[in-house]
Amino acid sequence: MATYHKIWKQIHHLNPMGGCSSAVAPEDPNGGQQTVKNNWCACCGSRQDSTAALLAQKEKDLDCERPTAEEAKKWQTSFESVLRHKFGIQLFQEFLRSQYGEENLNFWLAVEEYKKLDESSRAERARMIYEDYVSTLSPTEISLDAKVRAEIDNNMNNPTVDTFKVAQDHIFTLMYHDCFPRFIKSKHYKQLLKRH
Repeated sequence: MATYHKIWKQIHHLNPMGGCSSAVAPEDPNGGQQTVKNNWCACCGSRQDSTAALLAQKEKDLDCERPTAEEAKKWQTSFESVLRHKFGIQLFQEFLRSQYGEENLNFWLAVEEYKKLDESSRAERARMIYEDYVSTLSPTEISLDAKVRAEIDNNMNNPTVDTFKVAQDHIFTLMYHDCFPRFIKSKHYKQLLKRH
C-alpha cells in the first residue's frame, strides 16, 4: 500500500498559525512529489500556502488596537462585535488555538476574504479553502454534513461568491453556540476586562 505522504526534506520556519520544522507533500500518482504549493506540515497539519497562512500574514501587517472598555464589555453579548474587531478576532483565535479548535474561525475568516475577491482570483482561492477545510483529506477539516459538502463539491467547477455561504453560516452558528460562550468565560477574555 502506497503511503499518502512523503517527508519533504526542506525545513520551514515556524509560522504564526502554528507550524513546525517538517513538511510533506502529497504523492504524485506517477511516484514523484507534487509541487511545493501543496506542502503540508507533518507535525501540525498546516499547509504553507494555506488560507490560514495568508490570513496570518495579513494580520501581521495590521496595526491592531485594543478595544475600549465599552467595546470589550459589549463582546459579552455580541459575537458579531468580536468578529468585527481585529483585536477581538486575534483574542478569540488565541483562545481557540488553546482549545485546539481554530479551524472553524480560520475557515470563516477565509470565506470573508474570499467574498471580497474579484472573479479572476476566485477559483484559486476556492480551491485553497476547499483543500484546507472542506476536503475529508485535510488535517484541518471542518465539520460539515454530507448535504453541505455535496453542495460545495457541485459549486467547485464554477465557484461563485456564494460557494461557501451555507457552510460559513453553519460554522458561524457552531462557533456562536459552542465556542463563544466558552470564550466569554475564558481567562483570555477575563484578562482583557481586568486591564480596563
